[in-house]
Amino acid sequence: MTAFVGFMAGIFLATARHFSHNHLGYTPDGLVAHFIPHLIATVSICALLFALASMILNRLMQKR
Repeated sequence: MTAFVGFMAGIFLATARHFSHNHLGYTPDGLVAHFIPHLIATVSICALLFALASMILNRLMQKR
């Protein structure tokens, strides 16, 4: 479940970052080619970090 939340957070972060800077020099096709790799990387990293944090928290809670 937390990996899914990380996935959604990654989509939000990538989209927010994409809209936060200027894209005047890009064609529509170039804009898609610019955005998709950033989206994939951000979503993958966020999902991995959220899952890792959940795994660490679960292990810490089991030791108590």
